[in-house]
Amino acid sequence: VSLYNETNGAAIPPTPTVGAVGLIADYAKRADFSSMQEGDALLLVGDEVGMPDGELGSSMYLREVLGREDGAPPSVDLAVERRNGDFIRNLIQSGQVTVCHDVSDGGLIACLAEMALASGVGALLGNPHRPLTPFLFGESQGRYVICVSNPTPILAAARAIGVPVTPIGGSGGNGLTLGGVFDIPLADLRTAHEGWMPAYMGA
Repeated sequence: VSLYNETNGAAIPPTPTVGAVGLIADYAKRADFSSMQEGDALLLVGDEVGMPDGELGSSMYLREVLGREDGAPPSVDLAVERRNGDFIRNLIQSGQVTVCHDVSDGGLIACLAEMALASGVGALLGNPHRPLTPFLFGESQGRYVICVSNPTPILAAARAIGVPVTPIGGSGGNGLTLGGVFDIPLADLRTAHEGWMPAYMGA
Protein backbone atom coordinates (compact mmCIF):
# COMPACT_ATOMS: atom_id res chain seq x y z
CA VAL A 1 0.00 0.00 0.00
CA SER A 2 1.39 3.38 -0.99
CA LEU A 3 0.80 5.96 1.72
CA TYR A 4 3.82 8.26 1.63
CA ASN A 5 4.93 8.56 -2.00
CA GLU A 6 5.43 11.94 -3.61
CA THR A 7 5.79 13.12 -7.19
CA ASN A 8 7.57 16.42 -7.87
CA GLY A 9 7.23 17.29 -4.21
CA ALA A 10 3.46 16.74 -4.10
CA ALA A 11 1.86 13.88 -2.19
CA ILE A 12 -0.18 11.36 -4.17
CA PRO A 13 -3.42 9.84 -2.86
CA PRO A 14 -3.13 6.56 -0.91
CA THR A 15 -3.24 3.72 -3.43
CA PRO A 16 -4.04 0.31 -1.93
CA THR A 17 -3.73 -2.31 -4.65
CA VAL A 18 -4.99 -5.88 -4.89
CA GLY A 19 -3.40 -8.24 -7.40
CA ALA A 20 -4.97 -11.50 -8.51
CA VAL A 21 -3.91 -14.39 -10.73
CA GLY A 22 -6.39 -16.82 -12.25
CA LEU A 23 -6.32 -19.95 -14.39
CA ILE A 24 -8.27 -20.35 -17.64
CA ALA A 25 -8.88 -24.07 -17.99
CA ASP A 26 -9.61 -23.79 -21.73
CA TYR A 27 -7.96 -20.86 -23.52
CA ALA A 28 -10.37 -21.26 -26.44
CA LYS A 29 -13.20 -20.23 -24.09
CA ARG A 30 -12.32 -16.65 -23.39
CA ALA A 31 -13.53 -13.15 -24.26
CA ASP A 32 -11.79 -9.96 -25.30
CA PHE A 33 -13.02 -6.50 -26.28
CA SER A 34 -11.38 -6.28 -29.70
CA SER A 35 -13.75 -8.48 -31.73
CA MET A 36 -16.91 -6.40 -32.13
CA GLN A 37 -18.64 -7.00 -35.45
CA GLU A 38 -20.78 -4.59 -37.43
CA GLY A 39 -24.45 -4.92 -36.52
CA ASP A 40 -24.09 -6.65 -33.15
CA ALA A 41 -26.16 -5.64 -30.12
CA LEU A 42 -24.55 -3.93 -27.13
CA LEU A 43 -25.84 -5.02 -23.71
CA LEU A 44 -25.02 -3.44 -20.37
CA VAL A 45 -24.91 -6.09 -17.64
CA GLY A 46 -25.44 -5.04 -14.01
CA ASP A 47 -27.23 -1.75 -14.69
CA GLU A 48 -29.45 -1.60 -11.62
CA VAL A 49 -32.70 0.34 -11.91
CA GLY A 50 -32.55 3.38 -9.65
CA MET A 51 -28.76 3.29 -9.38
CA PRO A 52 -27.85 6.53 -7.59
CA ASP A 53 -26.35 9.42 -9.54
CA GLY A 54 -23.82 9.69 -6.69
CA GLU A 55 -21.77 7.00 -8.43
CA LEU A 56 -19.89 9.90 -10.01
CA GLY A 57 -18.07 10.42 -6.72
CA SER A 58 -14.27 10.11 -6.98
CA SER A 59 -14.66 9.42 -10.70
CA MET A 60 -12.43 10.22 -13.66
CA TYR A 61 -15.17 12.57 -14.90
CA LEU A 62 -15.09 14.53 -11.67
CA ARG A 63 -11.30 14.80 -11.79
CA GLU A 64 -10.64 15.39 -15.48
CA VAL A 65 -13.69 17.44 -16.46
CA LEU A 66 -14.59 19.31 -13.29
CA GLY A 67 -11.14 19.41 -11.67
CA ARG A 68 -12.37 17.91 -8.40
CA GLU A 69 -11.25 14.94 -6.33
CA ASP A 70 -14.05 14.47 -3.85
CA GLY A 71 -17.16 12.47 -3.17
CA ALA A 72 -17.67 8.93 -1.94
CA PRO A 73 -16.36 6.24 -4.29
CA PRO A 74 -18.88 3.84 -5.86
CA SER A 75 -20.61 1.55 -3.39
CA VAL A 76 -19.67 -2.13 -3.49
CA ASP A 77 -22.05 -5.02 -2.91
CA LEU A 78 -19.99 -8.20 -2.98
CA ALA A 79 -23.02 -10.44 -3.51
CA VAL A 80 -24.02 -8.43 -6.59
CA GLU A 81 -20.43 -8.41 -7.83
CA ARG A 82 -20.31 -12.20 -7.60
CA ARG A 83 -23.74 -12.70 -9.14
CA ASN A 84 -22.90 -10.54 -12.16
CA GLY A 85 -19.41 -12.00 -12.50
CA ASP A 86 -20.70 -15.57 -12.38
CA PHE A 87 -23.28 -14.72 -15.03
CA ILE A 88 -20.64 -13.27 -17.36
CA ARG A 89 -18.23 -16.15 -16.79
CA ASN A 90 -20.92 -18.73 -17.56
CA LEU A 91 -21.79 -16.94 -20.80
CA ILE A 92 -18.13 -16.98 -21.83
CA GLN A 93 -17.51 -20.59 -20.84
CA SER A 94 -20.62 -21.71 -22.74
CA GLY A 95 -19.46 -19.87 -25.85
CA GLN A 96 -22.42 -17.47 -25.92
CA VAL A 97 -20.23 -14.40 -25.45
CA THR A 98 -16.79 -13.70 -26.93
CA VAL A 99 -16.78 -9.89 -26.64
CA CYS A 100 -16.89 -8.42 -23.13
CA HIS A 101 -15.40 -5.43 -21.31
CA ASP A 102 -15.77 -4.28 -17.72
CA VAL A 103 -17.06 -0.80 -16.93
CA SER A 104 -14.50 0.90 -14.69
CA ASP A 105 -12.43 4.12 -14.88
CA GLY A 106 -14.23 6.66 -17.03
CA GLY A 107 -17.53 4.79 -16.96
CA LEU A 108 -19.56 3.44 -19.85
CA ILE A 109 -18.31 5.95 -22.42
CA ALA A 110 -14.66 5.03 -21.79
CA CYS A 111 -15.52 1.32 -21.94
CA LEU A 112 -17.23 1.73 -25.32
CA ALA A 113 -14.45 3.91 -26.69
CA GLU A 114 -11.88 1.24 -25.79
CA MET A 115 -13.99 -1.47 -27.42
CA ALA A 116 -14.50 0.59 -30.57
CA LEU A 117 -10.82 1.49 -30.92
CA ALA A 118 -9.66 -2.07 -30.31
CA SER A 119 -12.17 -3.50 -32.80
CA GLY A 120 -12.05 -0.78 -35.44
CA VAL A 121 -15.85 -0.66 -35.35
CA GLY A 122 -17.98 2.19 -34.06
CA ALA A 123 -20.74 2.09 -31.45
CA LEU A 124 -24.19 3.65 -31.75
CA LEU A 125 -26.00 4.31 -28.47
CA GLY A 126 -29.73 4.69 -28.04
CA ASN A 127 -31.31 7.40 -25.91
CA PRO A 128 -31.15 6.09 -22.31
CA HIS A 129 -34.04 8.35 -21.19
CA ARG A 130 -32.14 9.29 -18.06
CA PRO A 131 -29.55 11.94 -17.09
CA LEU A 132 -26.66 11.50 -19.51
CA THR A 133 -23.73 12.45 -17.29
CA PRO A 134 -24.13 9.67 -14.71
CA PHE A 135 -25.19 7.23 -17.44
CA LEU A 136 -22.09 7.85 -19.55
CA PHE A 137 -19.46 8.62 -16.90
CA GLY A 138 -20.68 6.95 -13.68
CA GLU A 139 -18.37 4.27 -12.33
CA SER A 140 -20.87 2.05 -10.50
CA GLN A 141 -19.40 -1.36 -9.79
CA GLY A 142 -20.16 -4.86 -11.08
CA ARG A 143 -21.02 -3.82 -14.65
CA TYR A 144 -19.96 -5.19 -18.03
CA VAL A 145 -20.66 -4.48 -21.68
CA ILE A 146 -21.12 -7.49 -23.94
CA CYS A 147 -21.56 -7.54 -27.71
CA VAL A 148 -23.66 -10.32 -29.24
CA SER A 149 -25.32 -11.05 -32.57
CA ASN A 150 -28.55 -12.27 -30.94
CA PRO A 151 -29.42 -10.72 -27.56
CA THR A 152 -32.68 -12.65 -27.02
CA PRO A 153 -31.27 -15.75 -25.22
CA ILE A 154 -28.95 -13.58 -23.12
CA LEU A 155 -31.83 -11.37 -21.97
CA ALA A 156 -33.94 -14.43 -21.16
CA ALA A 157 -31.15 -16.08 -19.15
CA ALA A 158 -30.54 -12.86 -17.23
CA ARG A 159 -34.22 -12.44 -16.34
CA ALA A 160 -34.35 -16.03 -15.10
CA ILE A 161 -31.72 -15.41 -12.43
CA GLY A 162 -32.39 -11.74 -11.68
CA VAL A 163 -29.36 -10.16 -13.36
CA PRO A 164 -30.21 -6.73 -14.81
CA VAL A 165 -29.26 -6.44 -18.48
CA THR A 166 -30.07 -3.36 -20.55
CA PRO A 167 -29.83 -3.07 -24.35
CA ILE A 168 -27.95 0.19 -24.99
CA GLY A 169 -27.36 0.20 -28.74
CA GLY A 170 -25.35 -1.58 -31.38
CA SER A 171 -21.96 -1.77 -33.03
CA GLY A 172 -21.34 -0.22 -36.40
CA GLY A 173 -20.23 2.88 -38.25
CA ASN A 174 -17.00 4.82 -37.88
CA GLY A 175 -17.61 6.71 -34.69
CA LEU A 176 -18.90 6.77 -31.14
CA THR A 177 -22.42 8.12 -31.53
CA LEU A 178 -25.38 9.09 -29.38
CA GLY A 179 -28.04 10.50 -31.68
CA GLY A 180 -28.48 14.26 -31.35
CA VAL A 181 -25.85 14.50 -28.59
CA PHE A 182 -22.45 13.59 -30.03
CA ASP A 183 -20.81 11.82 -32.96
CA ILE A 184 -17.07 11.37 -32.42
CA PRO A 185 -15.13 9.83 -35.33
CA LEU A 186 -12.95 6.87 -34.38
CA ALA A 187 -10.04 8.64 -36.08
CA ASP A 188 -10.35 11.54 -33.61
CA LEU A 189 -10.60 9.14 -30.68
CA ARG A 190 -7.52 7.27 -31.87
CA THR A 191 -5.51 10.48 -32.27
CA ALA A 192 -6.39 11.56 -28.73
CA HIS A 193 -5.78 8.08 -27.29
CA GLU A 194 -2.49 7.30 -29.01
CA GLY A 195 -1.11 10.82 -29.12
CA TRP A 196 -1.31 11.63 -25.44
CA MET A 197 1.81 9.83 -24.24
CA PRO A 198 4.18 11.09 -26.97
CA ALA A 199 2.94 14.64 -26.38
CA TYR A 200 3.37 14.28 -22.62
CA MET A 201 6.87 12.82 -22.90
CA GLY A 202 7.83 15.48 -25.44
CA ALA A 203 6.71 18.19 -23.08
